[in-house]
Amino acid sequence: IGAQLVHRDALLDTLSAGRLCKLTLLSAPAGWGKTTLLAQWALNAGEDQRFGWLSLDPSDNDPVWFWMYVVAALQKISPGVGIRAVELLAMGADPVQVVLPTLLNDLDTIISPMVLILDDYHLVVSRAVHEQLAFFISRIPANLHLVLATRSDPVLPLARLRASGDLAEVRTDDLRFGAIEAEQLLNDVLGLDLAHADIQLLHRRTEGWAAGLYLAALSLAGRADTAAFIRTFAGDNRHIADYLMAEVLDRQPPQMRSFLLRTSVLGRLSGPLCDAVLQTSGSAVVLERIERENLFVVPLDTSRHWYRYHQLFGELLRTELRRSEPDLVADLHRRAASWFESEGLIDEAVRHLVAGGDIARSADLIAADWVDEF
Repeated sequence: IGAQLVHRDALLDTLSAGRLCKLTLLSAPAGWGKTTLLAQWALNAGEDQRFGWLSLDPSDNDPVWFWMYVVAALQKISPGVGIRAVELLAMGADPVQVVLPTLLNDLDTIISPMVLILDDYHLVVSRAVHEQLAFFISRIPANLHLVLATRSDPVLPLARLRASGDLAEVRTDDLRFGAIEAEQLLNDVLGLDLAHADIQLLHRRTEGWAAGLYLAALSLAGRADTAAFIRTFAGDNRHIADYLMAEVLDRQPPQMRSFLLRTSVLGRLSGPLCDAVLQTSGSAVVLERIERENLFVVPLDTSRHWYRYHQLFGELLRTELRRSEPDLVADLHRRAASWFESEGLIDEAVRHLVAGGDIARSADLIAADWVDEF
């Protein structure tokens, strides 16, 4: 595997350093390389570190199955661990009162350090599993380190773990490929032999998103004029669109999908602006949820007031909006223009008026603003 991957030494060091904490959280959207990074880490670990790995799926929302599989993953590291805990689970004993204390005592007797990776933790939606895992983490022995890889922040006491120094975090910004890594992926690993300027452009367009770079490479295969293709590479590219539709947009409930599509006309998003455009209330809460669920938004300030969509995701959303609700687009732009005008942000108001096809009103606004300047 090693030869086929971009080696991410700084991130591997971060993961190794995180072992001093109880929990490492890898939280980022689809295709940001979480699983690949963890596989690299496990592969390169020395003999003194042993890894258990559990890839979760929706059936693991049953607490009994969840802990059965966790014990099975731990037994790969240390055969014989958790046998009594499994018996107690099968007998229907209470996980928090009986099963987990038994398992934790068992783990505490193991001398060598262990890492347990739970991949795709976003598929766990059971409150009972979250509560039981929180109990497990709070009493986890020093020789065991837990790693969760997830597309959205789990319902666990993260703030408390962060405050007590028990949480290491790797997020989208950390996983973002740098320009040099993008070049390694595209030219060294995938053998594309692209010019430096083209790689820089692709890196900017994908914002360092690993899957975006890889999908761009798929689209480039066998093309004669790569430079021309890269200049037009966007969210409506077939590979990008198929991936984001399947992995992100089609997984959203109808209300969230509608929110994403209709706010995609905005270059930047805030709660009040989205409320005005959607003629609703509570958008600030939805934006916080979108950030928590890592739905390809980028915060533009530290106070979590303004956001924007990742370029390629935003382009996909706008393409899908034009396909599914073409008659609504001009109205959405007009509502955005009214809000920006009321806030005195004339440049952005004019931009939305032009995008919505209201050239006359945009000209009036420019003229009025020009008069105000003098």
